[in-house]
Amino acid sequence: MPDSAQDVVAVVVEEAMSAREELGETVAEAVEETRGGLSAIAAGGACGLLAALTAHSAVQQRLAKAWSPELAAGALTLAYATGATALFRYGQVRLRRAREASRDTLEVTRDTVARTVEEIANS
Repeated sequence: MPDSAQDVVAVVVEEAMSAREELGETVAEAVEETRGGLSAIAAGGACGLLAALTAHSAVQQRLAKAWSPELAAGALTLAYATGATALFRYGQVRLRRAREASRDTLEVTRDTVARTVEEIANS
């Protein structure tokens, strides 16, 4: 193989290894953020459902002794909605971070390909 062809192969291999390292980190970050976001959203839904099914009536009965039944029900509904909203928003933030990590991965890939093409063209 002529020296120039070997040089091109060496550049391509070097750039491919560099790209592999860069992509590995950004893909891992994207997967982690997605997993965290989906888990938080699922946890928020489960918390809302479990809270409503297991504790609602007992707590409402106790509150109804001090307040009217309507006020007790309203207070519990507000508490459940607040918790569910907080967890859902947390999940949205995590998913947004995952989307950003995916975009970063795409950008790194484009830059790496452009760099490799330029290196080959200049060889």
